[in-house]
This record gives sequence, C-alpha cells and structure tokens, in this order.
Amino acid sequence: MNHIETKIIQRKNGIMLVEWTDQATPHRAWVTPDMIVEESGTTAIIDNPAAGIPYGVDFTRLIVLSTTPEDIDREFKRRGIWTIADLRARPQEAVGAIQAAYRLDLGRVLQAAKAYEDGM
Repeated sequence: MNHIETKIIQRKNGIMLVEWTDQATPHRAWVTPDMIVEESGTTAIIDNPAAGIPYGVDFTRLIVLSTTPEDIDREFKRRGIWTIADLRARPQEAVGAIQAAYRLDLGRVLQAAKAYEDGM
C-alpha cells in the first residue's frame, strides 16, 4: 500500500480534495472515503492519492519553451548587465531581463490554455 500524508484542502459531496508533494512537486486530487486511511484535523493519510481524480491543469502539456540562452543574454545586455559583478549588483534588473525573455512564452501558454478550455 502507498499511504501518503496529505493536506486537506476542501470537502465536497462526500469526497475530499487533498494536496501532497512528490519529488518537490505539489499535487492535488479528489479522493473518495475508501481511500482515506486516517484523518486528523487538516491532514489525512491517503492510500495512493494519485489514483484519485486529478485537480488542476497539467501545464507541462501546455508549455512550449522557445526562449534561448541568447535571448536572456540579449536582455541582460539591454539592461547593462555585462559582467558577473553587474549581475550581483543588480539582481532585480536581472530578474526583469529573464522575465522579458520569457514574456512571449507566457502569451503562448495563455493561448494554449484558452484552446484547452475551448476543447473541453
């Protein structure tokens, strides 16, 4: 048996939404009463919660990354970040450069999410 300690997120119509972490990735699923091994306050031990009804969108199926190291390098240099000393001295600008390099990808994710919703 695969008993996992989970956090109880919500209860609805006799089933429970639980959250657990597997290899640093959080997961959520709706589980049925027969899967609950033990319950205490805001936590529950669930037998194989991954066998429950998945909750949320698997964004790995929607995301296609096209940003390259060259894109990030270009954005760093546009912001005057040319050296490691520059990078250390201006970390917020570096974050802005990285976000700018990935901004097009966010648009693609939103388009993919809309297409996903429309196909449901």
